[in-house]
Amino acid sequence: MKKIILHCGMPKTGSSALQVQLAQSRDRLLTHGYDYLPKGDIAQAREGRITSGNGAMLARAWLNPGHPAGLVDQREEITTEFRTAIAATEGHVILSSEFFSATPRPLLAELCQALADLGEVTLVFFTREQLNAIASTYIQQVKRHMLAQYPDEYLADWSRYKIPMMYHSYMSQLAKRLPKARILAKPYELSKTHPAGLMGLFLELIGADIPAADLPEDSRINLSPSPQEIRLMIEINKHHPRMQFSDMLVEGSFAAGRSNIHSRHSILPPAIIREVSAFFRAENEAYFRDFAQCDNIYENAWDE
Repeated sequence: MKKIILHCGMPKTGSSALQVQLAQSRDRLLTHGYDYLPKGDIAQAREGRITSGNGAMLARAWLNPGHPAGLVDQREEITTEFRTAIAATEGHVILSSEFFSATPRPLLAELCQALADLGEVTLVFFTREQLNAIASTYIQQVKRHMLAQYPDEYLADWSRYKIPMMYHSYMSQLAKRLPKARILAKPYELSKTHPAGLMGLFLELIGADIPAADLPEDSRINLSPSPQEIRLMIEINKHHPRMQFSDMLVEGSFAAGRSNIHSRHSILPPAIIREVSAFFRAENEAYFRDFAQCDNIYENAWDE
């Protein structure tokens, strides 16, 4: 039976890098029976650029009506277009976009049901330890959205991140709405020690037996600058620089050995570390037990 695999993110789990690898590996994946559909901005991903994934248009069509990126008025048209593409390919289908995880659970369930007659729907999630995810989100705002606040200012109220990072609650509620779909989840951090990196972890999770020799190496996409470079960016952001500046800075940071795809961020105030760790402790225990089904690597992940 054909598999329809929706890689949903979550945010800050290397989605842009994975989408580049999937796009660049498309021809090789096809020989193994997996089709990363040539939709959306796949051409940019082949060039190694940050994209929203080949499933972005479909996911955006199922966002809430009020979402700024939503394409609700084109939902029927876009869904029909993707259904036609899925039906036309002989292989298992891979669609990727972080917008899938931004889709409200009732609508995501409706989307999966709209595809269920074409194959077995599988939802794939990677998660990131919450403190690192919060720090990475802050860095992204500095790097890509001209934020000029320091971490203690920006994170004085971090409550807006609580619900999206309650991984067990999110997935268990989604599972109730989708009893026939598969939900697969792993911590993104496992890609650091996987011999084939994030791409290898993803393929292993979906059960795709593809030799590592057929895969490109982990893409160095959307890396984070160092703490010193973040301070530099904060000052420069006050002058509204061109977007290319942050890209140049990060490229130089990687070349100098200050940044890598598995950077851990140590920029959060100690009080925030204690508060966030305590809040998510029980959620993480349940998530690792019921979904990730591996050791809880988020417990005691931080040392002040």
